Amino acid sequence: MNDSEVHAYLIPGMGADKRLFDPIELKSVQIHVLEWEYIPGISSLEEYARHLAQKISTTNNIYIGSSMGGMMAVELHAVKPANELVLLSAPASRLEYPPILKAASRLRAGKWFNAKQLKQMNAVADMFMGFSNNNHRAVFYEMLDAYGHDFLKYAVNAILDWDRKERPNAYLQIIGSEDRLFKAHRMKRPVVLEGSGHFLTYEQAKELS
Repeated sequence: MNDSEVHAYLIPGMGADKRLFDPIELKSVQIHVLEWEYIPGISSLEEYARHLAQKISTTNNIYIGSSMGGMMAVELHAVKPANELVLLSAPASRLEYPPILKAASRLRAGKWFNAKQLKQMNAVADMFMGFSNNNHRAVFYEMLDAYGHDFLKYAVNAILDWDRKERPNAYLQIIGSEDRLFKAHRMKRPVVLEGSGHFLTYEQAKELS
């Protein structure tokens, strides 16, 4: 393996897969997509990050995570530091959570529903995603449907239970100005893409590339 080669590890958001990154073009890097899977016995983002770290044998790495994938990138960076950390539509720590997520966390709302019920709550995803068109919405739910009920329950609770309060020392954070879930004013030094919502890779593919 060429030690000078740059390896970009892409981590999609909750319920998304490698198709989330299809619209963007990354040059001069070796692409690896770390797709989600349900792993019995793992309940937190921190535990999942330690699992992922065992799969990475390269050096000269970049982690690029979207939404929940950005949170995972933060945790993975803490376990196995990369040269660069890029967060798309994602918080750098729990401090950047919106009030609704903090309230749901305090109320342990993720425990109120069983796995099948969570999978059926499309209206909640619609509210937060703010899809700009029906094609984007269709792509998202096509990806989400490929995941099982158990993974979705893990993901919801892992997000609500995420307790990281310290931001990484250095990272690039990119957020859409119309993101309904994570807001630029709660972030430290974000790059804001005007007119884009939470589905950043599809709405601003050219700018991101």
